[in-house]
Amino acid sequence: MAAPARDVIAALTTSPSDPGQEAGDTASLEKAGAAATDAVQGSTILSVQAENDGKIWEIQLAGPDGTEHVLEVDAAGKAISEPRVKDTGSSEKARVVGLVKAAKQTFKDAVEKVSAAVPQGEITHISLDRYNDNALVWDADVMGPGETWHGVKVNAEDGTVTKTGG
Repeated sequence: MAAPARDVIAALTTSPSDPGQEAGDTASLEKAGAAATDAVQGSTILSVQAENDGKIWEIQLAGPDGTEHVLEVDAAGKAISEPRVKDTGSSEKARVVGLVKAAKQTFKDAVEKVSAAVPQGEITHISLDRYNDNALVWDADVMGPGETWHGVKVNAEDGTVTKTGG
């Protein structure tokens, strides 16, 4: 099962007030994820998207029954919106539960692998879903040094990493 964001690797825990860090960069990912999972108890992160020039994270979570919740968290880790429930219906809830259960690579694992694939990169989006060939992947957009975009996919079942761009 995908791990809550509060378990994200120490490599991403640099405080946004550290020299050279800006609010909304990947260093604020852990704080934002922890705030989101605290707001929706028992939830698992499905996706994280940087917004407002990286000052806000929009986080989509799955509750234990597959109910999807969305909220915004600032770079300092403060929820700036109440969680909103997405009315998806029973078949989508079942699909989401299946995604979370099938993911052998946790959110933490995916972040580690994405960070290793693009050293010094900033994750601007990461999400768990099935793609083209029905492969379950953590799909990430990363801005690397020199503002170079990289697409990184981590197979959520076996951990294989595929990188494009840059």
